[in-house]
Amino acid sequence: MAKSLSPDWDAQLRQIRRAQFQPAKQIRTWLERLELAPPATHRQRHTAPGEAGPAELPGNWQSLNLGLTPLPGELVPQLSYRLYIPSGAKGALPVVVMLHGCQQTPEALAAGTRMNALAEREGFMVAYPQQPLRRSVHRCWQWFDLAAGQGGREAQALALLIDELATRPDVRIGEIYLAGLSAGAAMAALVALRYPDKVAAVGLHSGVVIGAADSPRAGLRAMHEGSAIEPALLLDAAGVTPGGPAMPAIVLHGMADEAVHPINGRLLTQQFLAYNGLGGSLGGQIESANDAPLGKDGEVREARFGRWNRDLVRLVEVGGLGHAWSGGDATVPYHSSIGPDASWLIWQFLRQHKRAA
Repeated sequence: MAKSLSPDWDAQLRQIRRAQFQPAKQIRTWLERLELAPPATHRQRHTAPGEAGPAELPGNWQSLNLGLTPLPGELVPQLSYRLYIPSGAKGALPVVVMLHGCQQTPEALAAGTRMNALAEREGFMVAYPQQPLRRSVHRCWQWFDLAAGQGGREAQALALLIDELATRPDVRIGEIYLAGLSAGAAMAALVALRYPDKVAAVGLHSGVVIGAADSPRAGLRAMHEGSAIEPALLLDAAGVTPGGPAMPAIVLHGMADEAVHPINGRLLTQQFLAYNGLGGSLGGQIESANDAPLGKDGEVREARFGRWNRDLVRLVEVGGLGHAWSGGDATVPYHSSIGPDASWLIWQFLRQHKRAA
């Protein structure tokens, strides 16, 4: 059963910020709590547990590389990615660029989210960029470090990948979307807001507020506590200029997430509201005053904000869900059977929005 958030959203935000967090000595780092996923080779035809591989899904599952202009000292200037093209594709199709979380691979994300199977049914393509071990031993996108050679370089590379996809004759230029899980969600938010002319809409699952960190240590603090700074002010720190092309966003977060505190879902929502010029309508846009506690695991409550009878920003909070993709394949790390099918929710939201070519 879906429930709406209270109109007094700011008051709830302040209440959560005042919550007592665990002492530092009791908090293990996020990476220590994550299970180590087995590495996969880009060129290997790999089928993860629970995923239909190329033999079962009739589409084309490709391994590709995007060459990049080298920076000083950069050893391998390229971005590797997997691409799923559904069978029977005719003409140009939408494409969803999916960013994995720490300790994940494109294969694992495809398996846990079942996004390839959804793409096969719905008729869209899916691209899965890979964060290489040479940039991060835990395969984390460095959303917290925006230096030109670190997170800023990664955001730029992902923007170039979107440009590369847009040149394909089988891709609809105005229907290129971005989505991510955890660190991938934070990087997806950064890319979408820095390059809004390239992305039609974005889906963020279990992500972290952007602009609140400039180092791994600060990134961990933002993951555990969010930020006391006004979310709109953090946009400037992230190199984002509000008021550009509209950026529709759907934000999902588990309320039992112990790796990325659920406050981050609301902070990210506020950032997209501020960017889209809806920051002053936090209360009036919410459907009702019902903010009863979530009941059984998997129950959701939502807040929707939009214009012209269309959602522009949507927040979905899932009761009992930890740091995992809602309604995914629970045999794959960081995916859970609890909650609604996040892949379906995200696709249904994304497909409503198109960017003028």
